[in-house]
Amino acid sequence: MQLVLSWPVRIIVVGLLLFSLFVDGAGYVYRVVNHYPMTGSVPGLPPNFGGWQLYVHKGLDLSGGTDLKLQMSGFPPGQDRQSVQQREIDIIQRRVNALGVSESVVQAANGGNHDRIEVQLPGVPAAKAQQVLGRTGKLVTTTWVADPAVTNGPYQGYRPQISSLSSDMLSSAFAEIDPNGGTGWVVAFNLNSAGANIFGNLSTTAYNACQQQGCPQQHVTEWLDLTQDDVTHWNERANQLYASYDNGGKLVTDPVIQQPITGGQGIISGGTPPFSQAQAKDLATLLNAGSLPATLTTLQSTDVGATLGAQAVRQSVAAALLGLAIVVIFMIAFYRLPGALASLALLCYAAAVIAIFKLVPVTLTLAGLTGFILSVGMAVDANVLIFERYKEEMRAGRTIGAAVDAAVRRAWPAIRDSNTATLITSVILIFAGTGQVQGFAITLAIGVMVSLVSAIIITHNLLAIVLNFGWARGPGVLGVSRGRA
Repeated sequence: MQLVLSWPVRIIVVGLLLFSLFVDGAGYVYRVVNHYPMTGSVPGLPPNFGGWQLYVHKGLDLSGGTDLKLQMSGFPPGQDRQSVQQREIDIIQRRVNALGVSESVVQAANGGNHDRIEVQLPGVPAAKAQQVLGRTGKLVTTTWVADPAVTNGPYQGYRPQISSLSSDMLSSAFAEIDPNGGTGWVVAFNLNSAGANIFGNLSTTAYNACQQQGCPQQHVTEWLDLTQDDVTHWNERANQLYASYDNGGKLVTDPVIQQPITGGQGIISGGTPPFSQAQAKDLATLLNAGSLPATLTTLQSTDVGATLGAQAVRQSVAAALLGLAIVVIFMIAFYRLPGALASLALLCYAAAVIAIFKLVPVTLTLAGLTGFILSVGMAVDANVLIFERYKEEMRAGRTIGAAVDAAVRRAWPAIRDSNTATLITSVILIFAGTGQVQGFAITLAIGVMVSLVSAIIITHNLLAIVLNFGWARGPGVLGVSRGRA
């Protein structure tokens, strides 16, 4: 089995390593130059594709976050409380997933009660968590009708009228950059056939409502959770309700209909100023997740600090670096040049794994870090198997090049089988485990797959390249004496 790669493949491997170094290093250089924190999302962090950034996401035990204890009330009559609780958990989990939160915990609270839910969200402040998770998220569409009794609000002499377009007619909603060339974000939505017909009639009526451009009847307005009671008491509540939904009001958008919208597709924009990416994603999350079957009340809301503490995190990093240094020293002292090349391959391995953690992204917790450190040990173990086999081949009288190829070829089955067994275990834990166990399994699986590339491809090819030089072929440099044929 010939594992020394051709030059085009070597170039690809080098390119991937350079990309890993860019992913790992560019953001830190940017942070230092601009005096930003060394972790988390920051403005303009490269590479930045529409707000998507590359950085290490930390779990609740490393970065802190939110711990919520929620109380359910107002159960639908005639329905089993346990099933209602599970539906509530499922909806909250969908909202959490749409927020992009990894390593989250959404579960029934301990004690056997079917009216309490516990939510843990790493990296999310308590205020934002309550805002997104506790809302019912019903999209209400209104037109504007004349009412001389209205003396308050955005349009004096007019009040909103709730239409028959209901939130369950919404098929999907998603955040995107304004397709009409605007600078902000919008929420694009799709309606089912019934909703498309109703919205088409509403928009056509509004478009033809009056000759004067921008008159109130030409507005079709979107609200969150607007009720008929709000409309009835419009004079008293108008100023409060007409504020944006993230500023304590219920207004989502209040556009003028420029033309009839008959295809069942539309865009909700933020007006002036436009939605930010976070605002658009939050609104799409609310609309997609649906309404909660029961009312949620927050019993306890805690902004959780990192349980390890800043000092403990620094000590953990220092311990990891010390362990890596000891491994490098051992490899070089025991295996000489091959050990030095294996140490270089190990650094390449670490850079590639961290880059993948950022790209996926993987949220790192203590359990996830444990999986990563374990995979580092397995990467070293693969190199040890190769080098011990290499020594045996050299003592058997093989040439240096033949000994390297034979060592990799004969060590490969043991490396393959041990790593395959670990991968199978990791996959089982990913699908059968929850929370911290999944985090451990994911980081371990990624690390094992990358370690195979590190040990078999990078180390082997580094040896093949360096051994072309005469100074690298001496027994003392290689750490082994050739035996007699």
